[in-house]
Amino acid sequence: MISSWLVGLRLVKLLAVLMLSAGTIGAFVPKDLEDRQRAAYGLMGPGFGIAWFCGFLMIWAQQRTLLSTWVIGGAVISLFSLNVVLWSVGKDGRRSATAAALAIGSLAATVTLMVLRPE
Repeated sequence: MISSWLVGLRLVKLLAVLMLSAGTIGAFVPKDLEDRQRAAYGLMGPGFGIAWFCGFLMIWAQQRTLLSTWVIGGAVISLFSLNVVLWSVGKDGRRSATAAALAIGSLAATVTLMVLRPE
């Protein structure tokens, strides 16, 4: 029973990470600030929350510790990515290649930690 539940949870988390990724990219690509804000607030924000919720449930279901290096590292780096995106869409003129690289790079680092789970 738990294994099928866990597979479903993994699917939901994957979809949330896709939302998070699409929202991150959408926060930098469109010219119009409102479109970038829509991507950040409508896709990235909810994707972030769902991914975190599913991640904590997966850790609980697998009886892992929240104090693992990869869990703490992923949490810190993903919060950094979230803040870069929200700062970038908070006011017109903040979108830059550097901010995009930081947001996308930190998102990639978070996904890498989630997949590889280095102890």
